[in-house]
Amino acid sequence: MSSEDVFDSQLLDLHLGRLSPEQELDLRLRLEADARLAAQHEALATVFRALDTQRVAAAPPGLAARVTARVAAAGRPPRVVRPARDRAAPLADAAPVVLRLGSARDIVAAAAMIMLMVGFAVPSLLHVQGRAQRMGCSANLANLGMGLQQYAQTYNASLPFAGWGPRASWSPTSDPGAVVMPNRRHVYPLLRHAFIVSPRMFVCPARGGVPMPPEQVRQRDDFLLSDNVSYAYFNMAGARPSLQDDARLPIMADDNPMFDDGVPLFSRLGFGDRANLNSRAHGGAGQNILSLDGHVRWSTTPNAGVNGDNIWTLRGVEVYTGREGPQTRDDAHLIK
Repeated sequence: MSSEDVFDSQLLDLHLGRLSPEQELDLRLRLEADARLAAQHEALATVFRALDTQRVAAAPPGLAARVTARVAAAGRPPRVVRPARDRAAPLADAAPVVLRLGSARDIVAAAAMIMLMVGFAVPSLLHVQGRAQRMGCSANLANLGMGLQQYAQTYNASLPFAGWGPRASWSPTSDPGAVVMPNRRHVYPLLRHAFIVSPRMFVCPARGGVPMPPEQVRQRDDFLLSDNVSYAYFNMAGARPSLQDDARLPIMADDNPMFDDGVPLFSRLGFGDRANLNSRAHGGAGQNILSLDGHVRWSTTPNAGVNGDNIWTLRGVEVYTGREGPQTRDDAHLIK
């Protein structure tokens, strides 16, 4: 096998979301520099998209009859033949067992039947698993929506907000004068003040995160780890919405694919893909979106905000430093 035929196993880990941020960054840099690796990446992406949309195909007409006829034509089933004189002998002294198998054509036919069953069953199983994860994610967001509604009703229609200042930044920065405040910190009051009682509600089943340890919830004012929360929340660094704003406004969703814990990934993304880039949570097929009125919907495009607003980006902003926020309350920018 030549080096050009070798498949990089890290590509599969990338599509399954198993890489750490450092590993993912390294692999994406390699993809930009290696055309062969990029071709493998695109081929694998095509396979995953096909699996996610796979429907269970109906069996071809007459398949059962043809399989039955083929089995009958193969003759009697294999049988073990042992000499009569040795049938009562101890197992250790028994004569060698002779197994009569069918012809090579019979073996090939059996292998083909197995491959046929695998071809029907595996895509169906993957589709069912993905659908179950998507439904579990939707249920989590619905519960978070109820927590948001209860919080707003308690605090005069205001949404969870942990505060902001002129030196605050939702993106990691080397500026010694900046105070890093990840956007996920704003939604933490739902957990700390028991509007959401289970930390597991913040973890998408498809992302493999780790719920916040319950015994540490009251001791902190932010999630212990980035993996404790899978969902992106409305960017609270600018104009902040309230429960009285447009009910259609996206307020939470699956994680933003254009930012990694506040770090912009634009340099690693194709410019032509940004407008239709879906979350990585469900294989890039789409994202669950929670609206201000508590409704959860599935969208196959990020252009799902009020008036077709892209929920991953701010209007008119190309360069992000971590200080930017929405200029209007209907400009949804969901980040973690």
